[in-house]
Amino acid sequence: MKLKEEQYILLREYCSVLNTLEESFTYIVDSFTDLDKDDGDALLFEVIDSFPQIKAVNEQLLHLFKENSEMVHIMHVFEKVQEQADRLEQTIGNAPEKQEILREQFFPLFAAWHR
Repeated sequence: MKLKEEQYILLREYCSVLNTLEESFTYIVDSFTDLDKDDGDALLFEVIDSFPQIKAVNEQLLHLFKENSEMVHIMHVFEKVQEQADRLEQTIGNAPEKQEILREQFFPLFAAWHR
């Protein structure tokens, strides 16, 4: 399959955003124990706020790669990541629960999906 220039740019920028999100997750998890990193919660809100845009791009990619069953599967797995994001959002006021979900479920799921 040959990509048009705008499709290639979309894919490149999408991958860049996912890499940035993974770096953000690492920073957020580190902020639980590194008191110098005091903006982890604000960054977490930004990460969660980016998920609707990721979902929109996923839908474009689903259309673009509809013949590639592996890509279709990967895009559908994002729904599980989104479910964890929704669950995480409900725990924002409960720091221990938020940290556990983020550290043990959400970030590992996102990282596995991203790779």
